[in-house]
Amino acid sequence: MKRLHGVGVVSVISAIAVTVVVSAHAAPTRVVDKTYSCKVRPQHYIDLNTSVTLPPTTQNAQRPANLNLFTVKKTFKQDGYNFNLPQVFFQAAKSSGLKIDRPTCRPSSRKAALKPSGIRLTDTVTPQYLGLFDERCVTAKRVLVHVRLTVSGGAPVSALVAVRNDNEAGRPVEFINWQPRKIKGYFGKSCVSTAGG
Repeated sequence: MKRLHGVGVVSVISAIAVTVVVSAHAAPTRVVDKTYSCKVRPQHYIDLNTSVTLPPTTQNAQRPANLNLFTVKKTFKQDGYNFNLPQVFFQAAKSSGLKIDRPTCRPSSRKAALKPSGIRLTDTVTPQYLGLFDERCVTAKRVLVHVRLTVSGGAPVSALVAVRNDNEAGRPVEFINWQPRKIKGYFGKSCVSTAGG
């Protein structure tokens, strides 16, 4: 999750306004397949931040792989700092699952194909190469987010995430093939990298 003003990324998630879709006490292996229609900020863009599990450093403990999708600007305060609240979140940690900001994202019966239709592979990140994606994409007023998340032993182990404009055209925006140590990112022409920005 991003700290405001690009100060950093933390691996904790507030329970504020978020519904847990997958329980850590579920069966040893479980696949959750959900689609949501999410409101987008008035400027019509979304931000995606996703990283692989990063090794510990002298300053920081190991940070689990995660995915954060921000479609609107919401913040919460923790330990005296303001943080952005993601509308879609999961991480490769025990007692974690798919978390959705339900006031912003409503369940949808429409489906976004879980494949990179119409967009090309941008890159593949690993702990040894880049480590993360930070992408900003121009979108319609709402986006359709389709997530298929596999949880094993209480922790997410793989996911497919497709984002399309939720309008008549339904243009693909981005597609993520996520694993804790390897993430493939497919991003449309409306997306730009904000890594290092």
